[in-house]
Parts: sequence; structure tokens; C-alpha cells
Amino acid sequence: MNCQNCKTMTEEGYSLCETCEMRLAGTLLRLARDVTPLHDSLDATLHPGGHSPVRIQTATPPTPIRLDVLDLIDMLDATARELWRCLDGIDALDWHRDPRMEDLEAALIACAGHPKLATFPDAGLYMRIVNNLARKVDLALDPPEQRREIGTCELCETMLTAGQADQWVTCPVCGTEQRVQTVKLRRLKKLCWDDSKQGRAADIAKAFTDAGITLKASLVRKWAERGQVARTPQGIPYSDVYRQVIAGQLDK
Repeated sequence: MNCQNCKTMTEEGYSLCETCEMRLAGTLLRLARDVTPLHDSLDATLHPGGHSPVRIQTATPPTPIRLDVLDLIDMLDATARELWRCLDGIDALDWHRDPRMEDLEAALIACAGHPKLATFPDAGLYMRIVNNLARKVDLALDPPEQRREIGTCELCETMLTAGQADQWVTCPVCGTEQRVQTVKLRRLKKLCWDDSKQGRAADIAKAFTDAGITLKASLVRKWAERGQVARTPQGIPYSDVYRQVIAGQLDK
């Protein structure tokens, strides 16, 4: 039997493989953690809304709450309730057997730990629905103007974006989940291994620092002045700076 998400072979009677089951459970737990921040961000006077970085947030908004976040909370609540019913084998039309649900956070945690999470027939479908909701929640809590490009997806080469506090990022095209730091390091590797890639000292220092290698722009300029790295009208080669870094010249 094939996993409904990644199509790899899985045990008989399982709709998801072990890896996808863990990813789905992890996403549900992450959404449970985001419930409180979502409710906090309903206040339209405190949180920027929309997708435009130039949008003006007035002192007195048209509505006291962000309606897009309210709709998102409603969708998340409806999905959690529906998923719980599916896991318990309750017919969607049998409202008399509606499962007891204390709150949205508790419902998401209960779904994540349900013993039938990987075995119920529509597990793959709900995994896609939950992943889509998780992306929308990330955008609501971390607006696009606060996100920036970090590198490309290792599978489909789609440019990925992440917020300052994000540790994981999910590709919007292929759905692959990757560690933010790994994506940044992979991008830096491509820049440093291509002799044609050049940039300003500040841009190079930022690329290295983002990837976890602290580098000051003043040091890159000092290397260029000493002739330790080349300098052309197009900028300084990333590869030259990389050679200086691996040679242990960060303190010189």
C-alpha cells in the first residue's frame, strides 16, 4: 500500500507512512501553539493586515478586528472538528453524536495524538488541508513584509521565504518541509562555489551571517584593500571570501 502523501510503500492498513504521520501530527501541534497568537492578532490596531507592505494602518481601523484572521480561526476550528469526527468514525451528518470539544487548542492536540491518525481513509486529504491552513496561519502571524527570501527548495527550486523567528519552512509548490538554516547554508554554498557570483561587502557579510557564519562587512572590505580578495566593478567574489573564511582569517 502506498502513502497517500509521499507515495512511498507503507504497511497494510495505513494511509500515511510513519514520516508523513509524524509531519501531520507535528503540524497539528504547531497549529495548536498558534491558536493564542491568532486570537491576539485579531486586534486590527496592533497588527498589520493584508499582503501589501505599503498598506497604511490607520489609528482607527474600519473594523476593530482583523476579519481575515477571524475567518482563518473559523476555518481552523471547523477543520479540527471535522477531522476529530473522522478519526472517531462519526458520520458528519449525525450531529447527535458530536464529540465533546473543550476548545480549539485541545481539539488540535487531541487530533495529533489520535491512534487512528495514520489509518483513517482520508488521511492524505486532511494532511494537505492542514498544511494549507498552516501556511495561511504563518502568513497571518508573520506578514509578507516581515518575511524575506532565504534560498530555493531542494526539490523544485522554488524560492522560499521565512520570517526572522522561523526554524522550518514549507515549500508552497511541492510541500517539502525544510529547516531554514539548511536552506540558507545551501544558498551560501551555491554562491561560494560559483566564481562568477559577486556582490558588495555588506551583501556578502549578510549572506554569511544569515547562514550562521558571523562575518562583518568591514572585514570583507579590509581583505579587499589588502588584496586578499579580488575586487571588480561588479563587486567582490563570494568564492574569494569563502576561501578566506575557511583559511581562518575571520579575526585578521
